[in-house]
Amino acid sequence: MDKKIPVWILALVVFIGLNLAVVFGWFVRHASEGREKLGVLGPVVMEIANFPTLVQYAFIDIAGRSPMLIDNRFPGIDGFKINGVLQDNAAKDDGYLLLSAYDDTRKQSTVKLIRIRDGQILHEWVPNIRQLAGRQKTESVFLNMNEMTARRYRIMHPLLIDDGGLIFHGERSPLFKVNVCSNFEWVVDGVFHHSLQQGPDGSYWVPAYVEPAPGDVAKSLQFDDEAIVQVSADGKLLFRKAVSSILVENGYRGLLYGIRLFGPRVMDLNAINLNDIQPAHYSTRYWEKGDLLLSIRNLSTVLVYRPSTNKIIWLKTGPWLNQHDPDFVGQSKISVLGNDMVRKVDDSQILLDGQNNIYVFDFAEESIASPYSSVLRELKLRSVVEGQQDILENGDAFVEEYGSGRLLRMSPTELVWQFVVKVDERTVGMVSWSRYLTAEQVNNVLPRLANANCP
Repeated sequence: MDKKIPVWILALVVFIGLNLAVVFGWFVRHASEGREKLGVLGPVVMEIANFPTLVQYAFIDIAGRSPMLIDNRFPGIDGFKINGVLQDNAAKDDGYLLLSAYDDTRKQSTVKLIRIRDGQILHEWVPNIRQLAGRQKTESVFLNMNEMTARRYRIMHPLLIDDGGLIFHGERSPLFKVNVCSNFEWVVDGVFHHSLQQGPDGSYWVPAYVEPAPGDVAKSLQFDDEAIVQVSADGKLLFRKAVSSILVENGYRGLLYGIRLFGPRVMDLNAINLNDIQPAHYSTRYWEKGDLLLSIRNLSTVLVYRPSTNKIIWLKTGPWLNQHDPDFVGQSKISVLGNDMVRKVDDSQILLDGQNNIYVFDFAEESIASPYSSVLRELKLRSVVEGQQDILENGDAFVEEYGSGRLLRMSPTELVWQFVVKVDERTVGMVSWSRYLTAEQVNNVLPRLANANCP
């Protein structure tokens, strides 16, 4: 005969369970806030709290679908082809695409050098993500090792160098170099993200998350700080400076601390979001060779910083909103991709104008123009986050639309070509900061790629 459980025992179990849940929630909250009083319990509590995420990732892997497969807005486009036909203007383009995207046949992010005029893949890099994961030594709250798997790792903004190798990082990972055959060569420990740019001296500039010291204001206010980092051509750390220090030491503490809330209840702990460090390769009346153009997304601010003197020589907030990828243009201008996105209190995001914009600021005239606005509206460019732009020598713009996996070249009046990594009618591969390269930029490396004897 089945015995019934007394109501009082059931009530006691429920009461104890609810209290344990409350206590565990308290532990998770304080561990996530980084309070040292939890001691060795902190990491244990966070590992338990992350267990559902691990289960989710396991089911994703078993199901065989990567989170880097996204909805296809453009089923008629496949590579540079529209409905099976190579676009006329693509056939006339003598440039190259260094494509960083998820390849569903490889089941990982890869990098391909593609000749645009015929769509031919000249070389492909397929790094061993598991091997790269084993090379990292950084232990940081910013580093998510669950992302260091083939189905989730994004090869971000890869840089092709003259020996045929690549330098890159993940969405939050150390900085890696692989050779022409995709074999590991060196690693720089840290938690790097977003852009990777080469300076005029051959060194590399890359944003990184940094953990503030116990006495720092960033620590007491509980926000994520970031730094500009310079790395030598052979993978040695040369320079690091926190963005919060740059702003405060140059008299901009009001911009950093005075326009938002701080603390554990703030959903977005990233008060800065440094997403690009663009070195100046030549001097003009308005900047010097070696100056750095910085994009601080969460302050909607772009600035020119001179690391040799620790001085901000120019700074402007807006009209771009939550922008990405500013570049020096010509002798007196910069261009900026304005995501023009507004973040709401529930952490959702909307495009203020329903589209992205490319802004061109002219130092000489102190004026701002949006020369591509009409064509961007027609193309419905909608990168809520990420995205990038480069103005080419003839005045065309190369644009990456992150959220839709689309790459485009356009003039101020019309589309030149567009490109997606089509998987099927419903799915495309996510792109991760690809580059448009001119023939001049790849001529030196093409013979090395052609002669590479890779297994």
